[in-house]
Amino acid sequence: MTNYLKILVDIPVQQLDQCYDYKIPPKFQGLLKIGQVVQVPFGKRRVAGFIIGFSDSPEVEEKLLKEISELLYSEPFFDRELLELFQWMAAYYKANLISIIRAAIPAGVLSGKIKKKMIRYVQIKCSDKEAWDFIEREGKKSYKQAEVLKLLLNKKSLYTVSELAELANTTSDAIQRLVKKNILEYIEKVERRRPFLERDNKYEKTLLPTKSQQTVINKINKQIVKKEHSVFLLHGVTGSGKTEVYLQVIDTALKNSLGAVVLVPEISLTPMMVKRFYSRFGNKIAVLHSNLSPGERYDEWLRLKKGEASIAIGARSAVFAPVKNLGLIIIDEEHENSYKQGEYPYYHAREVAMKRSKIIGGTVVLGSATPSLETYYLAEKGVFVFSELPDRISQQGLPPVEIVDMREELKKGNTGIFSGSLQQLIADALQKKNQVIIFLNRRGYANFVFCRECGLAVKCPNCDISLTYHADINRLSCHYCDRTVKLPERCPECGSTYLGEYGFGTERLEEELCGLFPGAVVERMDVDTVSRKGSHQKILSHLENGEIDILVGTQMIAKGHDYPNIGVVGVISADTILNIPDFRSAERTFQLLTQVAGRTGRGEEGGQVIIQTYNPEHYSIKAACKHDFQEFYKKEILVRESYQYPPFTLLVNIIIKSPKEKEVIRASNDLYKFLQTYKSLILEVLGPAPAGISKIKNQYRWQIIMKFNGYKKRNFVLSGIREEFLNKIKKDVVFRIDVDPIIMI
Repeated sequence: MTNYLKILVDIPVQQLDQCYDYKIPPKFQGLLKIGQVVQVPFGKRRVAGFIIGFSDSPEVEEKLLKEISELLYSEPFFDRELLELFQWMAAYYKANLISIIRAAIPAGVLSGKIKKKMIRYVQIKCSDKEAWDFIEREGKKSYKQAEVLKLLLNKKSLYTVSELAELANTTSDAIQRLVKKNILEYIEKVERRRPFLERDNKYEKTLLPTKSQQTVINKINKQIVKKEHSVFLLHGVTGSGKTEVYLQVIDTALKNSLGAVVLVPEISLTPMMVKRFYSRFGNKIAVLHSNLSPGERYDEWLRLKKGEASIAIGARSAVFAPVKNLGLIIIDEEHENSYKQGEYPYYHAREVAMKRSKIIGGTVVLGSATPSLETYYLAEKGVFVFSELPDRISQQGLPPVEIVDMREELKKGNTGIFSGSLQQLIADALQKKNQVIIFLNRRGYANFVFCRECGLAVKCPNCDISLTYHADINRLSCHYCDRTVKLPERCPECGSTYLGEYGFGTERLEEELCGLFPGAVVERMDVDTVSRKGSHQKILSHLENGEIDILVGTQMIAKGHDYPNIGVVGVISADTILNIPDFRSAERTFQLLTQVAGRTGRGEEGGQVIIQTYNPEHYSIKAACKHDFQEFYKKEILVRESYQYPPFTLLVNIIIKSPKEKEVIRASNDLYKFLQTYKSLILEVLGPAPAGISKIKNQYRWQIIMKFNGYKKRNFVLSGIREEFLNKIKKDVVFRIDVDPIIMI
């Protein structure tokens, strides 16, 4: 009989990232499992903890051990396979195990904020004979009560009070009187909250695949049936039918009693994906993403846990979904940055998916028209299985792309946002009743407000960043800490009233387009317009139904959407990302331009794309105009190799934060000195230096970037940093280790 537990206490402090031994009280013998949450005495208080193991002999003297106090949740939150995944993540990303687990389980559960949704129904309390006797005896003078009883006796269904009153054309008083007479009674039942699913969805039959699709489907199906770990890169041009491949290989998984996880990069893509999957698989799907209420998210999680659903669809954290007999993980638009967690713990869903698949012996499909350089490099080397969909389903070919050099527009006297060519194309599209997408990866009205007298740009007091002007609320806003302030009437530095707005964002574009095309319906889709629940779906439904003529938006409109009536796509500034000081800026530029260009040309009439830029000769822009991934890859891979960046090296970004700038500088220098002892194992150390944004939320930020040429060397150095350096630092300085960083500012 096992008498001891290994408990991971729920206190996310680096020094406490270890498990502790506790005794099992007799009343809990045989009831405890890996993944359950228990309450334990810890010092002078009681805390929650996760069961992560059992032991026949404790590591400390038995007299020092305490018993667990209470079993808080009988339903385990993870099993041994998921625990193995969490432990790998903690080791790989050098993060606390408790922080990993917290990121994986439904938000709000441990705090007790999620309550079961109880619905009160009405049912007959007496026998059927007694009910019919009442109707015969009292039916004439209490005919409404009799009507209520007849409904319940004939339908044998459960109704709420309001439903029953409406069906019987009466009020709740009649029902209440029957309850008082002990003829009816109230019962409460738990109701699972479900995210919105369109009720008019019809089941969609499996489509006949093209020859290319069938070849890919056959390859993937073979591995699914074998139940052997494998990773496929599905490289398909925009509009080539990747989603149909996903649907058909999932069908194979289901027929082999296996479940599936489907990851999408943006919440905005979820409604479209859910609609398509629901039309094929119905209630077998469960939806998991941050736009759901905590209750909805927990109930969907529970449906998967209990096997009521076998397909999880969602954003990054859905990679942890408790799908029974998981055999397939699909990552759509695998190149997207949003698969990397932007805050601690800094995991990447793609890497986690591949590790989870390896543990369970499952299949991973990485789909993209513009794969990340690292993924394509590994496929080229044979680490991943390469599969390709080279043509669009429509056989129309990819849309023609025109580059407009905005320097030439200035020479012609056009100082506006839109080139003459783009304005003409929009006008022509509107006349033909086609729709238009205008893309700019910058929200707000103006980039910043500055003083024309002294040159001061109005900055956020909490962050080292200019405030963005939002005209719809007439306020300045920080996109990092969400602070908003009134637009000042005078310069805070010199008192001048000559304040000007510089640059433009999606809000300004919306205003300008309304002025240029007064009869058109213009809508905007960015973080500011989709903050309310269901707003993504509402805007996309308007677009699908033809209620929007011109849709303006940021990167959330650039990928995954399939609307055949889009006749024109305009990219306002291709240089926005290209000018960011990051080694991935060219790759991101190519990916975004290719993806947004792929939103058009899907209908019978085809489409056109215009890309406005001040840098028309850059290889990423030229390759995107040709929809030519190979041309971009061949040039970019040479740049990466010459500067020793991924995929040729491994990166680690250590961010040092504190509200005291001097402490950050001192701690950064101390870490740099410590790293000298590992000099032979590190390929290159960049820094210490202020981060690209040197202050966020009143925290000063410095960083040290390291390059490694091997996993073992990296792991050895990072383990040394954690064990020999971080355990001795002051508490007012925070060190965050970002392994395989995506954004380094």
